[in-house]
Amino acid sequence: MRSHRGEVSFPGGKRDPTDISVLDTALREMEEEIFITRDKVEVLGECAPLPNKGGTMKVHPIVGYIKEPIEDLDSIIFNKDEVKRVFTVPLQDLMNPEKRSMVQFRNSKFLYPVWNVEKEGITIWGLTAFIIDGVLRRIAEEGPVQAMEIPEGAMAEEYRPPKPSA
Repeated sequence: MRSHRGEVSFPGGKRDPTDISVLDTALREMEEEIFITRDKVEVLGECAPLPNKGGTMKVHPIVGYIKEPIEDLDSIIFNKDEVKRVFTVPLQDLMNPEKRSMVQFRNSKFLYPVWNVEKEGITIWGLTAFIIDGVLRRIAEEGPVQAMEIPEGAMAEEYRPPKPSA
């Protein structure tokens, strides 16, 4: 958290020598950061590796969902040395084009996705937003069944990425 203070992110971190795969790293980091055990998660797949913002390492996004709904977020115990707080964003909000904007950062000629989550008072941007956008685009392009297994009722087929502005 020291190098990404204030940024919204998924659980994750560097591979330990005892990790047998990037999946093992992702599951271990989840267990260490938000104390959800790997047997409680259905892994759906792995996205293509992405560079971190400094280009010094590759991030391997693993997509999954928690098998049993968590009714009370306050019941989640998390590692306060690594996590400031835990929250959820409904899939409908991530798929709603009115909740998402495309923003140009610094001197880049590219536009990047940004979600403003008013209820939580946070902004999802950077690599986390890029990962979310990539997963949603894959679902939209390939359909929820071809892209990955989607939990019943997720309404993933409704996501339509915005058209690039001319």
